[in-house]
Amino acid sequence: MKTTIKKKLIGTQKKTIQQTKWNQSNLQDPAMLKQYRTCLHNRLIGKEAQQDIEGEWTQIKEAIIESANEVIQTQVTSNRNEWWDESCKLIMSQKNEPRKKYLQVKTRATREVYEAKRTEANRMCREKRESG
Repeated sequence: MKTTIKKKLIGTQKKTIQQTKWNQSNLQDPAMLKQYRTCLHNRLIGKEAQQDIEGEWTQIKEAIIESANEVIQTQVTSNRNEWWDESCKLIMSQKNEPRKKYLQVKTRATREVYEAKRTEANRMCREKRESG
């Protein structure tokens, strides 16, 4: 009797988490800072005391975030990799095919093909990054 064992693949790639960036220029303005402090104070005054520390922390956190959203607002973030486009994706996938082949069959010929593709891809991406 033959038994088969199924292996479960575990993803190890980190997922990016979108963080909120507050508008720091609004915090530099003394009038806005005073308005934020007043708003936060009013929200915290209206809350009831909780029995557990987790509930207390949740209330404080919500009050801070709500006040910041109302008064400070968020900062517009730009894409850091504006140069990365479809042509970069295409050349990277063209580079990855010879890489996979080289990793499976390590010969001088497969290494040279992979290194040529890697050099070409790196050059193109570097030019795009520096020009844009």
